[in-house]
Amino acid sequence: MPNNAVMNGSSVENFCAAVEAVLDDGFREMAAEAERQGVFPREVLARLGAAGVFTDKWAGGYRFQLAKLVGLYTALGAECSGGVGVGVSLHDSALAILHRFASSDHLRSLCADATAGTAVLCIGASEQTGGSDLQAVRTTAVRDGSGYVLTGAKAFVSLSSVADFALVLAQCVENGSDHRPGNLGLFALPLTSASVGEPYDKLGANSLDTAPIEFDTWLPAEALLGRPGIGLAAITWGLTHERLSIAAQVSGACDRVLGLTVARMMRREQFGKPLFGHQALRLRVADLHAKVAMLRLALQGMAASEQIDVRTAAGLKVTAARLGQEVVGECLHIFGGAGYLTAETPLARWWQDMQLSRIGSGTDEVLWEVVAAGMKPDFNEYDALFGEPEPRKE
Repeated sequence: MPNNAVMNGSSVENFCAAVEAVLDDGFREMAAEAERQGVFPREVLARLGAAGVFTDKWAGGYRFQLAKLVGLYTALGAECSGGVGVGVSLHDSALAILHRFASSDHLRSLCADATAGTAVLCIGASEQTGGSDLQAVRTTAVRDGSGYVLTGAKAFVSLSSVADFALVLAQCVENGSDHRPGNLGLFALPLTSASVGEPYDKLGANSLDTAPIEFDTWLPAEALLGRPGIGLAAITWGLTHERLSIAAQVSGACDRVLGLTVARMMRREQFGKPLFGHQALRLRVADLHAKVAMLRLALQGMAASEQIDVRTAAGLKVTAARLGQEVVGECLHIFGGAGYLTAETPLARWWQDMQLSRIGSGTDEVLWEVVAAGMKPDFNEYDALFGEPEPRKE
């Protein structure tokens, strides 16, 4: 582990020990109750904040402490409470934005409160008509005296039912009707100034309540992160954090599900021998085990290098999400009827929760476009191997 891992707060080992202390039986009871009630438990963020987890994680400044990010979200993923894990990562991704782009005393104070777990953050980016096309947002922030009038609606805002502030992406209009597409800003909107709709019924992640919000309110200029025009960069920074968090959660969840499946295969007998004794099943799980090991090693290698970029995060998230679907789906299949019955095992709920990983923070297709934009051709090698031969001289 790099030497500066200790300089940026506690050591990674001590940080992970603090995380594990929070993820105790009390946490599991809160997560189970949140699943039943369909409301994210704010107390989870309060406990993480009180234990110094967020303070420690961000002790090195706005740059991601990748080893601590991986440690926190792998541990949350292993709890297999997808809604709670994603809720924590959404709050933390908003924190990533504030730690880098907070440009006023108001925003720095909000960042401190959210780091302590006493304020809850969410992100309002996607709109009903825009989806993943963030530059097409219709929400506007029209300059009005010493602030902005923020007007619009966001369709899918997870944590909005329990959060104190939403970081809202809007088109900035500085001079009346002077509306330049792409001039995006990101604003800290107190949700007391917004109307939060009824939470949606979802396929899974029941403990992550998601609802639409609407607003038409005046905000002081100090609510703007940075300046007009950098909203897309700010939201991309937060999404990069979120995508890495999801990849780590998938890794932790897959490890746990595979361990339970192997135990099931060794205990459950069919046709006179344990399921593990059937080569077809044993080798299928071995294939999954190897793939999950590669994901875990990729995360560890990334953490050790302390290097990350938008394209690497995008590719890692898509690869992990697809693998997570495969792993949980195959393990559910191996559990047979008991896997399908929600009263028998949690496999069906875990499978439902895993579907969110391929949609949240960017769909596969959007993220593959991010990766494709960075691919570089090797024209020299191509021409050397496949170039047109020079015409023969008569």
